[in-house]
Amino acid sequence: VVGHKEGLDVMERADPLFLLIGLPTIPVMLILGKMIRWEDYILRLWRKYSNKLQIFDKIFPGWCTFYRLKHIYSIGCPVPRIPAEASPLADHVSATRILCGALVFPTIATIVGKLMFSSVNSNLQRTILGGIAFVAIKGAFKVYFKQQQYLRQAHRKILNFPEQEEA
Repeated sequence: VVGHKEGLDVMERADPLFLLIGLPTIPVMLILGKMIRWEDYILRLWRKYSNKLQIFDKIFPGWCTFYRLKHIYSIGCPVPRIPAEASPLADHVSATRILCGALVFPTIATIVGKLMFSSVNSNLQRTILGGIAFVAIKGAFKVYFKQQQYLRQAHRKILNFPEQEEA
């Protein structure tokens, strides 16, 4: 992530004990970091406090606005029903996907850093900024997608269902 020459220079100057302990922890930390589901916490906070902060509707127009039978519902209006939350254990992601995603992350961070932060001189800083930007953008898309799924499920209605008259 820092470049071939800089990487060799850093490794030559580093303490061998640090390299022995530090280098193997990098992939382990990447895998553990990939397993943290921070988007779910953000989404829970968003759902809990979004109706109290109307500024979100101005920042993200249409975030909680959706169309159902030509009626517009916005942030302040409650959903007709609360969809069942899937348990974290039910949403399985294969170990292969976690491993490959974690190991390819430094490459993606380097590419995003070169594309978005070309004015930064240090390769390490550019890669760190690229990694943060990638995680933040990907997380924002995930939160948006999950919120849209939540709203779609909350307003689901069975069509052509004969309603029974109560006697």
